[in-house]
Amino acid sequence: MNAQVSKSALNIERFRQDHGDIRTWSSVDWEVHQNLVEIALAHGPVGGLGHKVRRRTVAVALFVYVSALYTVAELASALRGQHLTRLDDHLERVGRGPLVRAENRLRQGGDLLFRQRIERVGRRAVGVIDRLAARLARG
Repeated sequence: MNAQVSKSALNIERFRQDHGDIRTWSSVDWEVHQNLVEIALAHGPVGGLGHKVRRRTVAVALFVYVSALYTVAELASALRGQHLTRLDDHLERVGRGPLVRAENRLRQGGDLLFRQRIERVGRRAVGVIDRLAARLARG
């Protein structure tokens, strides 16, 4: 066995051998394969440190921008009782466009743990913002 081949890469090859031709794979097989590839990429050099830092920086910057937009939209809605449609539309465009592309770059780069960390922080932030907006709307 070659010392250059990682255990993760061997797991992918073993999976491909066990499941045969990719044209016969089910959606579950594709999902398992994608997870194995993400793990392999996360444990190997992908584009060097500079690319990894750039991917993470872009993802965090977009996340902070979307969080700020969401906060303004929710607080304005709670205080004024009306939705700011232009802000909501812009938030939707950024959330479906650049943010999804940044997440895909993290996924393709194998940065699974960092992506999950951003998602956890995002869920917590949304919860805090929603609770604050609910208190402001009541009071």
